[in-house]
Amino acid sequence: MRQHDREITDRAAIESILEEALVLRIGLVDNDTPYVLPVCFGYRDNCLYIHSAQAGRKIDILKKNNRVCFETEVGVEVVPGDPACKWTVRYRSVIGMGTARIVEDPQEKIKALDIIMEHYSGRTGHEYHEAVLGIAAVIRIDVTEMTGKKSKE
Repeated sequence: MRQHDREITDRAAIESILEEALVLRIGLVDNDTPYVLPVCFGYRDNCLYIHSAQAGRKIDILKKNNRVCFETEVGVEVVPGDPACKWTVRYRSVIGMGTARIVEDPQEKIKALDIIMEHYSGRTGHEYHEAVLGIAAVIRIDVTEMTGKKSKE
């Protein structure tokens, strides 16, 4: 990272950003074309989980190339300044890379959906209808690297 004074190195601080974030953006590569999309997610034990339809561009790309990058941010606030070039933005962010795979095991799929649901609801122990489990895909991203960054205070 070019500006080391903005780097977040504490793993707990990085994971707290993931816990607070509402949207994760994942970046994929379709042949030689980048493809970025926002997703709902959950994080636990160095793995990100997202749910998806079983068919579509994202799934097609992941079947050809399972390497992904991701980004999220929290605490975003525009700070006006005078003159115009003194404007800035406050934030804390996480950027990382990993490898993705579609979860096939039904018990792992339920566990992953629980992690996603807990992220948004704060509760565990959700029930899922068999029909929903049959049509939903769950993607697991094993994080290979991740860094945090924050704006100047």
